[in-house]
Amino acid sequence: MLNLLTAERIKLFRSKKLWIVLAIFTILPILQAVNSKISVDYGKELVQVVDTVINGATGVLMTEKNGLTVLLVISAFICFFIGEEFQNGTIRNALSLGRSRTHYYLSKFVMAALLSLIGTIVMTVVGIISFTVIFEFGEVAEINHYFIYAIKSFSTLYLLILANVSIYVTISFLTKNSGIALIWSFLYTIATGFLPDIFQQTTHFKHVTYWFSEVFLFYSDFANPADIAKFPVMVLVSLITIVVSSTIGIFLFKRTDIK
Repeated sequence: MLNLLTAERIKLFRSKKLWIVLAIFTILPILQAVNSKISVDYGKELVQVVDTVINGATGVLMTEKNGLTVLLVISAFICFFIGEEFQNGTIRNALSLGRSRTHYYLSKFVMAALLSLIGTIVMTVVGIISFTVIFEFGEVAEINHYFIYAIKSFSTLYLLILANVSIYVTISFLTKNSGIALIWSFLYTIATGFLPDIFQQTTHFKHVTYWFSEVFLFYSDFANPADIAKFPVMVLVSLITIVVSSTIGIFLFKRTDIK
């Protein structure tokens, strides 16, 4: 397993895709801070509920503000990162050496999880710095212990992202093709991100939608005490999603014929 992780790390750091992802996560918060400054100069008032990030303190919510973008960028990276192994036939090299398919699957998931963690940290830190420079650090309304709140918010947001990462990894291993995996990952992201808004208008299906981590990511206000109280539920749903999707992915991958 350690040898696989070392090999994956080397391939990852040599990949241009990694630096493209990190560049997007670095530049995006800066552009949004500048855009917010221009909007304020033209008379707009930033409102936390609508704009999510309005100062340095709320910069910890950059992942929430850019949830869809983060998921699409990461899903694209994962689809190519894993799909190319099947298309180029390099997956056979590892498996022919007697590597466990479970270990191989988990090594890909771990690297995708680490990239997601690094990316969200970069986006959050750059967001906090950028909005602090322009709008000062400020505070989060109704939050007394900011540091604890920031740790809980970031951790919960990352787990919500990680839950989707586990699904993208599963899709990539099932499709074995970068293009097909990309299409299904995008469709999954769009469907579970926007269709629940329709079902939430109904009485019987409203609560079912909260079994999808994207619903929390897209429709929760992480600065609202009522939604903050749901952090444990968000963590539980994320962990269940990770376990279930990874189990299914590993089980089906073991039965896959690698040609």
